[in-house]
Amino acid sequence: MGSLGITKEQKRMVIVLLAGAVLVVLNQTLLSPALPSIMQHMSVDETTVQWLTSAYALTEAVVIPLAAWFMGRFSTRRLFLGCMTLFAAGSLVAAIAPAFAVLLIGRVMQAMSTGVMMVMVMSLILLTFPRESRGAAMGLVGLVIAFAPAIGPTAGGLLVDVVGWRALFGVVVAASVLVIVFAQRTLINHEGFPRTSMDLLSVILSTVGLVPLLYGLSSFASSDNVVLCAGMMIVGLVLVGLFAWRQFKLDEPMLRLEVLKSRRYRTAFIVVGILQAVLIGLSVLMPLYVQNVLGFSATISGLATLPGAVLGAAMGLFAGRVFDKSGVRGIAIAGAIVLTAGSAGMFFLGAGSSIIFFIVTYVAVSMGLQMLTTPVNTWGVNSLDNELVQHATAVSNTMNQVGGSLGTALIMSFSAVGLSMAMPGASQVEQLATSYHLSYAAVLVLALIALVLVVLCVRNRKSDKDPVRGSSTTVDPAGVKHTVAEVMDTHPLTIPASAHMGEAARALAASGASGAIVVGSDGTVEGFLSNGDVLRYFGDEMQAVTGSTGFLVLRQLDDENVYERVKHLSDINVGQMATRQVVSVGPNVSFEEACHVLADKRLKELPVVEDGKLIGALHRSDLMRAIASMLEDAEK
Repeated sequence: MGSLGITKEQKRMVIVLLAGAVLVVLNQTLLSPALPSIMQHMSVDETTVQWLTSAYALTEAVVIPLAAWFMGRFSTRRLFLGCMTLFAAGSLVAAIAPAFAVLLIGRVMQAMSTGVMMVMVMSLILLTFPRESRGAAMGLVGLVIAFAPAIGPTAGGLLVDVVGWRALFGVVVAASVLVIVFAQRTLINHEGFPRTSMDLLSVILSTVGLVPLLYGLSSFASSDNVVLCAGMMIVGLVLVGLFAWRQFKLDEPMLRLEVLKSRRYRTAFIVVGILQAVLIGLSVLMPLYVQNVLGFSATISGLATLPGAVLGAAMGLFAGRVFDKSGVRGIAIAGAIVLTAGSAGMFFLGAGSSIIFFIVTYVAVSMGLQMLTTPVNTWGVNSLDNELVQHATAVSNTMNQVGGSLGTALIMSFSAVGLSMAMPGASQVEQLATSYHLSYAAVLVLALIALVLVVLCVRNRKSDKDPVRGSSTTVDPAGVKHTVAEVMDTHPLTIPASAHMGEAARALAASGASGAIVVGSDGTVEGFLSNGDVLRYFGDEMQAVTGSTGFLVLRQLDDENVYERVKHLSDINVGQMATRQVVSVGPNVSFEEACHVLADKRLKELPVVEDGKLIGALHRSDLMRAIASMLEDAEK
C-alpha cells in the first residue's frame, strides 16, 4: 500500500476497515452452499429460502440512504464499532434460531449494520488514496475483499457437511468479536465528512418506497398474486421518485442525488447495478443447480466456485491497474465480452453437464464481472468531487441492493416458469434442469444488456461530456483568434521528474507558486505537483475539534512526529506525490476554450504542450489580464 501514496496511520485504518468488509462479504457467501440444507431443516421451499438473500438486500437498501447522515454525525471509530456490534448480535440470533422467521430476523440485523458499514468503508478508502491511484487501490481492495468469496462457499460447504449450517453463523460471531477487539485497540477517528440533515419526510419516503419495491421484486417468483406484486412495485417506484424529487428541492438534502447528473457516474451506476443482479442471482442459483441437478454435496458446490472467485479477484486487481494506465474503455469492453461468453456457456448447462464445464463457465463469468466492476465503478466516482463521494457510494450501494433483489427475483421467477413448462413425465432432476436453464437465459440477457451499455456509453475519449478531472486531454483546434500562445507564461516553474520532494518543496516556497509542472528529461509533461499535495501529506495528522466557544480548533501537532514526517517527505520521489495524469492544451487553443477548461476542471494552471513537449503554462491570472485588456479596448 505504501506505493499507492498512503501513510502508516492510513494503512492501519484501511486494514481494520477491510477486516470488517471481508467479514461482511464472507457472511454473505458462506450461506450459499447452506441454502439446500436450510430448506430441508426448516421445511421451506426455494422461493422462501431465497428471502435470506432478498431480505438482506431489502434491509440494506433501506438503511443505505441513511449512511451519509450517520457518517456526518459520528466518528469512524464509533460508527464502525457500533455496526460491528450489531452485526455480531445478528449473527448470534441466526446461529441459535429455532425457526425460519427468527433466522430471517438475524439476517435483517446483520444487514442493518452492513448497509452503513460498507458505505463508510468504501468512502473512506476512496478518499484515502489519491485520485490517480484509485484504480489500482480499488483493484487491491477488490482482491482483499474477494478473498471472502474465494473461500466462503468452500468453507461454508465443508462446515455444512461436517457440522451443520448453524456452524456458519457461529464462525461469524467469533470473527466479529475479534474484529471488534482489534478495532478498539487500533482504529483512530477520521472526522470530516460533510454533515447532512435528517429530513423525516425523506426518511419515510425512502423507507416506505423501497420496502414495497423490493418486496414486490423478491416476491414475484413465489406469489400467487402477480397483480399485487406489480402494484407494490409501482407504489414503491412512485414513492422513491418522490424521495428523489424532494432531495433536489431541499437546501440540505439527506442524500445528494445530484451525483446522478454526471453522465459518467450515471452510466456506471446502471452498469454496476446490472452486474450486481447477475452476481447475487447466481449466488442463489449455483448451489441449487450443483446440488439438486448435478447431485454433488455442499462441499463440492463450494469448491466448484473457488477457481472463479480466485481468478476473478486477481482480474479485479489487474483491471484496476489497466484503468489507471490506459483508461476505462478497453478493459470494460473486454470484461463485458468475457462476461457474455461465460453467461452463454451457462445457458447450455443441463442435467447431463459435467462439473468441469460448470467450473469453466463460472470462471469466465467471475472474471468478466471483476474486469467490469472495478474500472467502471472507479471511472464513475472519479467524475465527482471528493465531497460527493460518500453520497455517491450510498447511491451506488442502494442501486446494488435493488439490482441484487431484481436479479434474484428475475432469475428465480424464470426458474419457477421453467418448472411449470417441464414435461409432466420427466424426472425431478430433469424438471429442475429445465427450470434452471431458463434462469441461466435470464443471466445471459442481463450480460448482453451490460455489453451494449459498455460499448455505447463507457469511453475515455474527449467526446465525453464530463471527462474525469485530471484525465489526459489535449484540446488543439486550429485557425482561431485570441489563442493560448498569446497569453501563456513561456517560462513556467517546472520540477524534474527525477527530483525528490525536498527539492520540490524548496522550489515551491522560493517561487511563491501554488504548483509546478513535473517534466521528464526530454521535456514531456509527466505530472503536476501542487502545494495542496504537500499539505495533504500532513493534513491527516491534524484533527478538527469544536471548542467550547464554538470556534473550530486544530489539534496541536507533536513536534517530533512532524520532523519525522518532514524527513520522510524529503526522500520521496516527486512522481509518487504528483498528479500523474494532467490536463493540457495546445498553443493554438482558443481563448474561450481555455477559459472553459480552467473553469470546468477547477484548475489554476494548464501546461501548454506542442509535439508532446512543454512550451509554456497558462495561469488564471494570465487570462484575467487578457480579459482586462480586452475590456479596456472595448471601452475606447
